[in-house]
Amino acid sequence: MSDAWLKPALLGIDRPQVIQADGALGTLLEQIGSGDDAALTYSRGVGAIAACGLAAVRVGAMDDVLLREPAADDAQVVPDAHPWTALLAAVFARSVVAQGHDVRLRHEVCLRLAAHQRTLPHAVLPQALDAGARSVPLRTRLLPVLGVRGHWLANCNPAWAFAHADAVGEAATPAQETVLAWDDARHDTRLAWFAHTRQSDPALAREHLQGHLKAMSARERADFVAAMSAQLEPADAPLLESLLKDRSREVRALVGPLLAQLPTSTHAQRIADWMQPLLVKRSGLLRRTSWECEAPKAADPQWADAGIETKRPQYDDLGERAWWLYQLVRQLPLAWWTGHTSMTPVQLLAFARGTDWEAALQRGWLERVDATQPAWLAAMLDDRSLHAHTPRLLAMLPVLQREKYWPDTLDALAGEGMLSDVLGSCAPGETLTAHYSARLVPGVCACFASDRLRHDYLLRQQLLELASLLHPSVLSHVLLPAQPDDATDSMRACAHDLLRIVEVRHALHSSF
Repeated sequence: MSDAWLKPALLGIDRPQVIQADGALGTLLEQIGSGDDAALTYSRGVGAIAACGLAAVRVGAMDDVLLREPAADDAQVVPDAHPWTALLAAVFARSVVAQGHDVRLRHEVCLRLAAHQRTLPHAVLPQALDAGARSVPLRTRLLPVLGVRGHWLANCNPAWAFAHADAVGEAATPAQETVLAWDDARHDTRLAWFAHTRQSDPALAREHLQGHLKAMSARERADFVAAMSAQLEPADAPLLESLLKDRSREVRALVGPLLAQLPTSTHAQRIADWMQPLLVKRSGLLRRTSWECEAPKAADPQWADAGIETKRPQYDDLGERAWWLYQLVRQLPLAWWTGHTSMTPVQLLAFARGTDWEAALQRGWLERVDATQPAWLAAMLDDRSLHAHTPRLLAMLPVLQREKYWPDTLDALAGEGMLSDVLGSCAPGETLTAHYSARLVPGVCACFASDRLRHDYLLRQQLLELASLLHPSVLSHVLLPAQPDDATDSMRACAHDLLRIVEVRHALHSSF
């Protein structure tokens, strides 16, 4: 509410308050202002202005009402009378704190609309923009399906700044010959420009970043450093080396591992030189050799120049020496370990268990593993001591490969506590394979004929999220049996919500 409106409300309304506006809004305010009760009339007028603010009208002071030009027509919009419109409204008209299945449905809606080259119905846009304002990951999927009206609405509400038409245009199709006006752009727009430009002209992106680093916050610098990992090249080394002394601990922690991926960099060689004396090869009986690992016994003064923190955070579980070792390990590429020791990832994990520094070694290796290290991923997934990290590790694999690690039935998944692994490893927008989904459907349906959902709140939530992950080809087979006569309200609500999810998804994967 504007200060000009708030002051009369606080002091009391004893006479009519006039809010000037032209056109249809002015006519509406005149009709509202015709009542005898000044306070009630004032409240209704301010309420109408607030509704206009949500719709498309930015209102300043009492006598300052800005009406925008109407949005252009959009031939791709889903018509109000289309069957999808009511379904999409239900998907976005949820609580502020979205559940897992709500999040997945919203991503899927955006993907399906984009596949049909359609944009969201006009009536759904305010709720969709609110969802995008609350969820950064959703924005990438949401922006292409907002349409002309959606971006027009976003320009009318500061809370929807992520979808402002000018910002979206700059981020989506940056002109390579024209440097983005950073002083006028938002952080996510700059970041999108940087990521895009690095693909075609990394030198330009790097030069522009270096020229603006001093004006950035620590959070912004960290985001840009993280964005450099996708197209890392030797020419990035000088810029990254300068950031090893950044005043932000988060930035320094990101820079070291990136530099260590550049074998020719000074930093990569320093880390290897510091680690080699701690990893010693010993000769035993019958000429058998073994490796021993030690942690540093004292902090090296030169570590400060390499972004290594000598002071262990109080909240960290590692001891002081283990903390130092971990920081060295997390900066070494995994290929260094296999190449230096001639051990496989399975052997190295077993080796770590035989040392006093297992936690430090495992933690460092877990930070370095990614989808380009299939042997390490397989070894870590087979290591029971790393079970807590299974969802994150599985997420690095294609869906078909993940399913090899899961039981074939819902009962087994739930019984072994692995249903959360399935849900946690699948990103919004992904689905399980048709074959694996078909194996799970009978178990999903059977849950609603039994009593197991009566007191199991977690399973009820997991089943709803699982319904949003099943392959579209099996949705027609999700036929819930009659529930027990004494089913609770929670059980009935779960069945209702699951069928709603199936209905929405089935419609989305049918012909438009």
